[in-house]
Amino acid sequence: MRNRFFIITSLLVLLAACYKDKGNYDYNVPEKPIITNLDTVYSVFVGDSLIIKPTIQYSDLTKLNFDWKIAIPELTSDISFKGPEIRTVYGLGANRYRGKLTITDNSNGMKYFHDFIVSGKTNFSQGTTVLSLDNGETKLSFIKPDGTVQPDIYEAANLGEKLGGKPRQLIGLRHASIDPYHTTSYWVFTDEGEKGVQIDSYTMKKIKNLSGNFFIPPATLVPGTFSPTQMESMNGVINGKLYVGMTQTWNKNPLYNMFGNPAEGDYNLFEQAAFNSIMPYFLGYDKVRKQVVAFTNFGNPAYIGTGYQVVGSAFDPRSLGLDLLFFVQVNDGNCFAVGKDASGTLKEIKFGVEFMGIILIKPEYIRNFSQPNLVTPTTKWTNSPGEIFYFTSGDKIYRYNPTNEDFRQLTTNFEGKAVTMIKLIEGGNTMLAGTEGTLYHLDVSTGKFGDIIKKQTGIPGITIDAVIRNDP
Repeated sequence: MRNRFFIITSLLVLLAACYKDKGNYDYNVPEKPIITNLDTVYSVFVGDSLIIKPTIQYSDLTKLNFDWKIAIPELTSDISFKGPEIRTVYGLGANRYRGKLTITDNSNGMKYFHDFIVSGKTNFSQGTTVLSLDNGETKLSFIKPDGTVQPDIYEAANLGEKLGGKPRQLIGLRHASIDPYHTTSYWVFTDEGEKGVQIDSYTMKKIKNLSGNFFIPPATLVPGTFSPTQMESMNGVINGKLYVGMTQTWNKNPLYNMFGNPAEGDYNLFEQAAFNSIMPYFLGYDKVRKQVVAFTNFGNPAYIGTGYQVVGSAFDPRSLGLDLLFFVQVNDGNCFAVGKDASGTLKEIKFGVEFMGIILIKPEYIRNFSQPNLVTPTTKWTNSPGEIFYFTSGDKIYRYNPTNEDFRQLTTNFEGKAVTMIKLIEGGNTMLAGTEGTLYHLDVSTGKFGDIIKKQTGIPGITIDAVIRNDP
């Protein structure tokens, strides 16, 4: 009884205490400095003034401290500035550097953080780099945004050194997750494999030859086709073997993107392979056994040959018997190929691919290419993400839809000159087409058949490849 009385009495006392508390809990929010005119990216040419001057709204600016830091990864350090603005001559490299402004309110210890990027630029930060063949020599030129062509830019930047061999391909490397618009370097590939070269995209100076991108270089280098990845690395076919650039370290490490051993196995690949970007497999075509072969990719590629499962009977990918002219996987999905059979008949094939713990190949069709007369020994091929294909035929370009086997000639007049390159950009809506001395930008978006967007002339020799750069 006494315990009940005690409990009831205690509850009444607590209720009374709560009742007497009038709840005076007014909270004064501290004043926050309002920052405007602080951009996310500041572009500055090397040697010019870097000025970052935000507008700051606060009742008493004397209570605020301003600390700026710009990280320099290649030196594993940073540079610091104090005060409400930065005014300095930009002496860092032609690179992108992450910065942070820290504002400290000394009256209460509160800190406020603002991130930004400083993008060092040179005259090569925006424009088009063009690979061409001029009187038997490999040339690299740069087209400025105003259309001015700087020919032989590699020779000029490298004390007269020439690019050896016959040009094959030009690719640009960038890291999509770190700096999606920052092209770090170019690779030029020629038929003289050891003379392929990596070039600094900001200075056009040579970084290294292709032979220097191997931990242990092969005795000879016969390059096929290379594919840039979203990780600032590249994959490719060399000497008929599949090579994958190393990405298991920091992308600023000198060993990043180097080639180790190829995927070991008894195979000899066609020059084009399917380097899937999202699934753990690669596909290729053994040009000796004339069959589709596969590689698993769980960090390091491993050759499994025909150790895949075939679902469907349209054809046997293990026994195609074709000499390929073109091979591609579209959007990491369906694969297409064009090649000649033993009788010389031009064939096209399509097959789907899935990964279900094992690789599943689903043949859809093999059929005669319905316009074989349009395909020549110099025909170039490309494709859109929507499985629309384009190919050259002399001085013409054709659009081919395999769904209904529809062929349409693009409307552009190339003045009788052979088209020597085609490449789709901007999600397949714009085509770059090259001839001798000229690079065309063509509109091939929905309902368009090659209307000229712009035409860039003055390129030395025959256009082989091009990369557009528009770094912010």
